[in-house]
Amino acid sequence: MKFLFTADIHLSRYAQDKIDGGTNLPERLHSIKQTLTSMAEYACNNNVEFFIIGGDIMHSKSIIYSIAQEIMLDFFDAFNNQLQFVVLDGNHDLSGKGDQAISSLRSIEYLQNMKWITKMPDTGPLMDILCIPYSYNIVNQVKAKRSKILISHFGLNEGMLNSGISIQSDISLNDLIGKYELVLLGHYHKPQEIITDQIKLYYVGSPIQLDWGEKNDEKRFLVVDTDTMDVQSIPTQGYKKHIELEINSTNRAEILVEAEQQKQSGNYVKLIKTDSVEIGTDEYSVIDKTEKDITNRGITSAMSEKDRLKRFLEIKEISADKTEQYLNAGIEIINSCEEE
Repeated sequence: MKFLFTADIHLSRYAQDKIDGGTNLPERLHSIKQTLTSMAEYACNNNVEFFIIGGDIMHSKSIIYSIAQEIMLDFFDAFNNQLQFVVLDGNHDLSGKGDQAISSLRSIEYLQNMKWITKMPDTGPLMDILCIPYSYNIVNQVKAKRSKILISHFGLNEGMLNSGISIQSDISLNDLIGKYELVLLGHYHKPQEIITDQIKLYYVGSPIQLDWGEKNDEKRFLVVDTDTMDVQSIPTQGYKKHIELEINSTNRAEILVEAEQQKQSGNYVKLIKTDSVEIGTDEYSVIDKTEKDITNRGITSAMSEKDRLKRFLEIKEISADKTEQYLNAGIEIINSCEEE
């Protein structure tokens, strides 16, 4: 048997996004909808019977946006005659704390071809697969249970955030070895895997690049064959990527060509200046990382506090219309420190 696994969809209103001209949806919602449809079509065309979502369909915890819920329900309805869905609660799907937490996914409970797993571990309709949803008791449940395959939603001690750092967690790889052969997780958005002779563990990652913090991720979904225990990583399609390009006086021409190509492909583009090159256009977001000589700051002990602050703001290239506001705030902070 084969199943498709994804997680961390994070449907929300995304009111600050531009509106897609074709669907009138905020751009990230449009990308999520396209990518979900693409994954489901892949499953239908490749004899994949089950579509499993490992938590965080929703984003805003205590708030259910009607536009996000509509996209979720329409998606499940569109494929209800072709796929069987299994959905786990993630931490973003829950409102409240402890055993009083309430899931925002209640609306899917009575959908056709749907198994919603909330609060308690469940094998669902799948043999040898244990699904443990996010809950206040997830650590104890993960450590106490055992199964051939575990699907869940938690941070692993050895897991990595998009920033490249790891967070101390109450669950480590050693807690899973000997209990599970294959572990598929949601929660961390960075696609990654830990494979040893004793266990195979995958964070599927979010299906689209949700923001600039995920700019370098190659997004994917997983297809698992339970007979062979083979795991395929399939790139997701249909979303706008976040593309960062470094530009300088040497590569300016080629980078501007690439930036235009990326923009025409519908992607977000940001240029990183590494020297004093002139971009010549305001079509892109530009981050100036040019090295500047700041050895002669022109700040002396004979200056008043206000003059020193003003010189510092000049060095930091704060615009003139904000200078007075920053000066007043800085002096207020200094005065409050002296009073203490």
